[in-house]
Amino acid sequence: MRLIFIFLLLLTGLPGRTQNASAPGPKVHEVFLDFLTEKISLTPAEKKQLRPLVIRYLNDAKNISKTNKDPLLREQERISLKIDYRKRFTPIIGEARATRFFAAEQLFRKKIREELKKRNVKEN
Repeated sequence: MRLIFIFLLLLTGLPGRTQNASAPGPKVHEVFLDFLTEKISLTPAEKKQLRPLVIRYLNDAKNISKTNKDPLLREQERISLKIDYRKRFTPIIGEARATRFFAAEQLFRKKIREELKKRNVKEN
């Protein structure tokens, strides 16, 4: 009975979400983790261990951009953040792949910018 109730609750909640054109897609960190899995050859166990750190890293990086207006100090904080997280990633994926993480991040950001440019050109 309880299972049927949960199923009906989910079923009735889904039509409203599918009608909403602005329903959010996958979170950026999930897409980024999938991208990393391919680029630096993460195993499922490594991906699982890295997930909370990557989410925290992306949030910390975003906060640096929001809170620091001076471009040089902002860059200095980003470098310190990367060094700190490389130390956190190393026990999970090793030093070489922890370093490649940041190159993969740059490539991911570049691909996002390119995709956004394409979308803007199509809309205009």
